[in-house]
Amino acid sequence: MVKIEEGIWRWYHNISECYYHIQLTVKYRKSLLTTKVEQAIIEALRGIKERYAIEISEIGFDQ
Repeated sequence: MVKIEEGIWRWYHNISECYYHIQLTVKYRKSLLTTKVEQAIIEALRGIKERYAIEISEIGFDQ
């Protein structure tokens, strides 16, 4: 999470929260998301989290 007191963020006076629900569906009968693929997705999301200073609340995979 970005601290509002630091850097350019201290110039903004309006603070709001916006939540998004993103669901990616693999439409296939066979299980395609192996443990290795799941870890690659998690690593990619960590990079996005750091790059855009966002907070990811939950990541889940169906088995």
